[in-house]
Amino acid sequence: MEIPLGCLLYLFIVIIALFDILKGSLSVVKKALWGVLVFALPVAGIVLYYLLGRTEKA
Repeated sequence: MEIPLGCLLYLFIVIIALFDILKGSLSVVKKALWGVLVFALPVAGIVLYYLLGRTEKA
């Protein structure tokens, strides 16, 4: 049984986004909401997080 390359790439991007959300400086509630958004809106959630949700690190 082979897993399509697109699925593996998507899974890799979701994992990176979730690690980025968890290690960020957002509050726990905001982290949970962004995590739910990434799962609820698969592609759009990731794009929205990287456009709107990331905070600058000093």
